[in-house]
Amino acid sequence: MIPIIARQIFKMQEQLLGRESFAILSQLLESEYWDRERVQQLQLDRLQKTVQLAYQHAPFWRELMDQHNLPPQTVQTLADLQRFPFLNKEIIRNQREAMVWKDEGKRVQLVRTSGSTNEALEFYTSSTREAQINAARMRGHEWVGMHRGEKELYYWGSPVELSKQDRIKQVRDWLINDALTNGFEVTPERLKSYFAQWLKWHPKCIFGYPSTFVLTVTMAQSLGLDLTELKSCGLAMLITTSELLSDVDRQLIEQGFGVPVYDSYGLREAGLIGHECAQGTMHCMDEQLLLETIDPQTLQPTEGEGELVVTNLVGPAFPMIRYRTGDIVTLSQKPCACGRNLSSVSISGGRAVEFIVTKAGKWVVGYSFIYIARAVKGIVKFQVVQEEIGAIQIRLVTNDQFPADGIEQVKAKATQRLGGDDRIDVELVEDIKPARSGKYRPVISKVAEELYKKRDF
Repeated sequence: MIPIIARQIFKMQEQLLGRESFAILSQLLESEYWDRERVQQLQLDRLQKTVQLAYQHAPFWRELMDQHNLPPQTVQTLADLQRFPFLNKEIIRNQREAMVWKDEGKRVQLVRTSGSTNEALEFYTSSTREAQINAARMRGHEWVGMHRGEKELYYWGSPVELSKQDRIKQVRDWLINDALTNGFEVTPERLKSYFAQWLKWHPKCIFGYPSTFVLTVTMAQSLGLDLTELKSCGLAMLITTSELLSDVDRQLIEQGFGVPVYDSYGLREAGLIGHECAQGTMHCMDEQLLLETIDPQTLQPTEGEGELVVTNLVGPAFPMIRYRTGDIVTLSQKPCACGRNLSSVSISGGRAVEFIVTKAGKWVVGYSFIYIARAVKGIVKFQVVQEEIGAIQIRLVTNDQFPADGIEQVKAKATQRLGGDDRIDVELVEDIKPARSGKYRPVISKVAEELYKKRDF
C-alpha cells in the first residue's frame, strides 16, 4: 500500500475507535521543543486535573485523599505530588474496582499484563489513554525517521495476534502497511522462511524484542544467511522494546542487520515512558508523565539512580499516581543534540528474558509464557525452569482466583506453546525469590545457555 494512503486509513481506524491519536501527535511534535517552564506548567495543569477527576469518580482515591488530608485544591505545585503515598501492584490488585471511572469515555475495558517481572496485574484502560500511548509511540518512531504508513514488521506475536491472522486482519494489516512474524518460536527452517518473506515484503522498520533479534542474528550466521541484504531492500532501522538492550547486544544486532537499533521503554500499566531519538538519547514523554526516582529501601527521593515512580497524567479512567515500577533507572535533564527539551532516562536494571529449547529444536522465547500467565486467572507470579532438553518446570504463585483445573490449563497452554511432547511439570509455590540483582527471571534455561555458547542450533 502507498504509505500516504496507509497513513490515512490508519487515521480513520483510530477515529472509529474514539482515539484522536493524530491530533495528539501534532501537539506532541510541537511541545517537545517548549522550554522546561512551559512543560512543567502543562504537567501541573494535567496533574491537577488528574487529581480532581480521581477524587470525583474513583472511591479509592477519594478515600485516600480524605485520609491524608489531600483535597484536590491543595495540589498547587508539582512538589505537592510527593504528599501522595506510593501505589504498587498489590494495591491495584486489591482495590482495582474502586480505582476505575467506568464512564470516562469510549472503550473503558479491563486489560491484563504480567510483565517480565512476573507479577500479573489487571487494570483498566480507555480510548483516551490508548490514543495518548499511540501518539507517543508514533512520535518516537518519527524521531528516528519512521512514519506511520510506512512498512513496519512486528517480530513477535502474542497468541491472540497469531490466532487472529484471518483474512480480515490480513487485509487490514495490508491496508496500513503492517505485518507480523512469529518471533516467539524460531527454528533454523522457520528463519530461512522468514528471511525470504522479509526480502519480498521490504519493511522499512522491524520492531521486536532484543533477545529475539540476538537469536536471529546468531542463528542466521550459523545458516549462512546475510541479514544485511534487507538493507538493500529498504530496511532502515530496528526498534526494540520490553527487555534490557545492552551495549553488547546492540552492537551485535546492528552488525548483523547492518542498520541502526533504537530502543524504547514502557510499561503496559504506566504507558510509554521513553523512546530513543536519532542521537541515541532516550527521551521521556514529559507531557504525559511525571517521573521520580526513589531509594527502594528508604523510599526517599534520589537525584541519580533509583527506582522509577510514575504518575500518568493522561489516563483519567484509571489514575496511576506515584506508581512504583520496580525498575532501576537514572533520570536526566541533560540537553540533547537533537534540540528537544524533553528529559531523558537510562535503564540500569533490565528486564531480561531467555529461551526454552524444545526436543524439536524450537527456541521458544520466554515472553510467550507471559501470555499463559495472562490467560489463566489467579496467577500472581510465574517462573519457567529448564534443566534438560525435553522437560520444563513451571512454578506458580497463585491467589484465590486460581481455578480448580488451573494446573491442567497451564499444562495445556504450555504444551500448545511448545508444540510437542516435552514433559511439563507445574508446581504451586509460596513465593518466587528474585535473583541477586533484585530482578525476577521469568525463564531460567541452562539448556539455552549452553547451546548458545556453542552456537549449536
